[in-house]
Amino acid sequence: MSAIWGRAQQRGITRLCHFTKAVGLGHILATGELRGAAVLRESAEGFRPTDELRLDGYLNHINCSIEYPNAWYLDRARAKEQYFMEWVVLALDPRLLDLPGTGFCPYNAARGGGAGVAKGLAAFEAMFAPEVTGNFVRRRALAHPAWAPTDDQAEVLVPGPVSATAITAVIVESKEQAELERYRLTELLGSGAFSPPMVVAPELFDKRQLSTLVRAGRRPAEDPVNP
Repeated sequence: MSAIWGRAQQRGITRLCHFTKAVGLGHILATGELRGAAVLRESAEGFRPTDELRLDGYLNHINCSIEYPNAWYLDRARAKEQYFMEWVVLALDPRLLDLPGTGFCPYNAARGGGAGVAKGLAAFEAMFAPEVTGNFVRRRALAHPAWAPTDDQAEVLVPGPVSATAITAVIVESKEQAELERYRLTELLGSGAFSPPMVVAPELFDKRQLSTLVRAGRRPAEDPVNP
C-alpha cells in the first residue's frame, strides 16, 4: 500500500469523478478507455475534449475530482454546449490516485497555467489543508468531511489513457436520462457489452446544492438504476 492510497482510505475516499458529454459515453466504452485531450484533438472519430483550452497544460491527463464532480466547472461547460445537452459523471476506481505521474491541485488546475499541480503525498494532502486560496479563499468548517477537499474545484490529474474497466458507475441526472443512456448504449454496443452500473443523482449536477451538502458533511442521495 502506498502512502497516498493509505491516506485516501483513512479519509474514507471511495471514488474519483470525471464528467463528460453523454454522447461520448458509448465511444469510451467501445474503445475501452478514457483518453486525454491531446489524443482526442487528433482523433479522426470526431470526439472533442470537454475543455478545449486545457489551460492547465496537462493534455495527456484525465481531469478528475475526489468523491464528487466539480459541479462549478460542469455548469460552465454545460452553458457553452449548444447541441449535446446530456452529461454524465463517471465514478472511477480511487486506486487511480496511486498511478505514477498522477498530479494533485488544491484548486482548479487551470489557474496559473497548472502551476499549482504537484505530485506525491504532500501534494495530495494539500487538497485538504485548513485553508486553500484558489479563485477565493476556502476554509474547512467543523462539519467538513475528511473525504472532501477544501476547495470544491480541487483536481486530480490522472495520466491517460485510463481503462474503461476503472469506471465503477455512470451517474446521470434523472431516471429519464438513465433510460435514454441505456437505449443509446444498447443500440451502439449491443445487449451483451460491458456497461457499468447506472445511478441517478440529480444533486450532483447542481453546483450550489452539492457544495452545501458536502460542506455540511452530508452525502447527496444516489439511486441505483436496475439494468
